[in-house]
Amino acid sequence: MLIRFTAENYRSINEEIVFSLLPGKTQQKAHHIITHPKSGIETLRIALLYGANASGKSNIILAMEFAKDFILKGVRPKASIPLEPFRLEKKRSQQPSRFEFEFIIDEQAYGYGFVADRQRVHEEWLYALDAKTESPVFERQTTSNGIVNAKFNHDQSIVQEEPQFLQFVTRGTRPNQLLLTSLIENNVQFVNTIYEWFHESLTIIFPESYATGIQVGIYKDKKFKQELESFLKRMNTGIGEVCTKPVSPYTIDFPKEVIEDALNELTSNDKSSTKDKNVDEIIVINGSGGRYFLLLNEANEIEAYSLSTRRFVSDESIDFDMFEESDGTQRLFDLFPILYDTENKVFVVDELERSLHPNLVRNFLSNVLETTNNNQLIVTTHESTLLDLSLLRRDEIWFTEKSPSGASSLYSLEDFKPRHDLDIRKGYLQGRFGAIPVFGSSLKPNFIEE
Repeated sequence: MLIRFTAENYRSINEEIVFSLLPGKTQQKAHHIITHPKSGIETLRIALLYGANASGKSNIILAMEFAKDFILKGVRPKASIPLEPFRLEKKRSQQPSRFEFEFIIDEQAYGYGFVADRQRVHEEWLYALDAKTESPVFERQTTSNGIVNAKFNHDQSIVQEEPQFLQFVTRGTRPNQLLLTSLIENNVQFVNTIYEWFHESLTIIFPESYATGIQVGIYKDKKFKQELESFLKRMNTGIGEVCTKPVSPYTIDFPKEVIEDALNELTSNDKSSTKDKNVDEIIVINGSGGRYFLLLNEANEIEAYSLSTRRFVSDESIDFDMFEESDGTQRLFDLFPILYDTENKVFVVDELERSLHPNLVRNFLSNVLETTNNNQLIVTTHESTLLDLSLLRRDEIWFTEKSPSGASSLYSLEDFKPRHDLDIRKGYLQGRFGAIPVFGSSLKPNFIEE
C-alpha cells in the first residue's frame, strides 16, 4: 500500500509536491479506508487527480515511473542518469531531484527515497516507519569524489547480514547506482521485500500500456478467464467468451526482430534447470497487431497463441481478433486486473477515461470500491462526472495547477473543506477549486477572416 509519494525538481515539478493516501478528517465512507493494525497507519483505497491539460498530472505519474525504473533497471557504468529537472528556472537544471515513497509491506511501513542528478546519487535512505516514529535501516551519501558511504542500522531486526559484507557491497556501488539496486544484485536478503514492492506491487498503466498478465491469466487460470468474461459482460461489450487459439509464431504480424528475440529468449532458457518442470516459460507480445503469447512446452517445443474474443449470434459463434476490438474494449482488458488481483497492489492509471464512456468509468470505479481486495487505485482523469461526494470522499480528490512560472502544484479537495452536499462537479467547472484551463479572450486564430 502506498502511503505517500514525494517528488521535487522533475519535469514540471519545481518545488516539492506531496501526494498523500492518508485519510483526512472527513468521516464519510469509512469503508474506503484500509487499516493496518501493526503500524497504526490508515490508507485510502482510491485517489483521483484532476487538472487542466499540461498542468502536471501525468508528470507526477512519470516521476513515479522514473523512480521505479531507476530502482529496477539502473543505468550502465559511466552512463548519465536519465533525469529531467525543471527547466524553466535556470538554477534548477543544475540541482538534484528528489523522490520518496512511503509504503506498507506485510503490515510494516517503510520510507525509501533518493536525491540524484544526472551524474550521481547524492543521498539515499531506507527507514522503518510506524504511526509516530521512523528508524533508519540504511543511509547512503556520495562524496564529490564519487565515493559511496553508507550506515546500516544493525539494531533493526531485518538487517541480518554481517557489517563487513554490507560495507563491501557499499564500496562496490557506483556513484550513478542506487545502493538498493546494488544490495539486490548481491543477494542481500533484507531488501528483497522492498524490491518486490516496486517490481510486483507498484503497477503503472499509461494510455498506451498493455497488461502483460492477461494472456497468462487466461491460459493458466480458469477462474481468471471466467471473471474476465463476466466483467466484460457487465460492461456491455457484447463479448461472450475470451479465447486463445494456436498460431504459427512466424505468421504473427510484428516486426521480424521482435519475434526472433522472443524465440531466442525461449530457446535459451534451460527448462531442465527450473524447479518446477511443469511450469511453462511464457513470453507475451502486445501491440496494435494483436495480443499473443509464446511458450516452450514440456517437450521443449515452441507454441504460439493469439488472444481473441467470441460473440454468440443465434446459434452461431463468431470470433474476432483483438485488433478488431474497439480501443475502449481493449482498455477494459487492461484495467481488469485491478478488480481481480488480490495481492495488495498499487495501480496507477494515467488517463483512466481514455476511450471509455463516462457511465462505464463510473461503473468501473464503483466496482473497485465494492471489491473486497485491498488494492489501491490512483488515476489521472478529466472525467468531471466522477466529482461526486456520493461516490468519493473529499480527501480522495486531488488537483494539479500550473503557476505563471510553469511549475506544477498539487493540492487536495480536503483543503477547501467543502460541505458534503456541495455540487463538486459544478464548483470545479466554475473554477472554484482552480485546476481548470484559462482561455484568452478569443480562441479564433488571428489569420481567420470574419
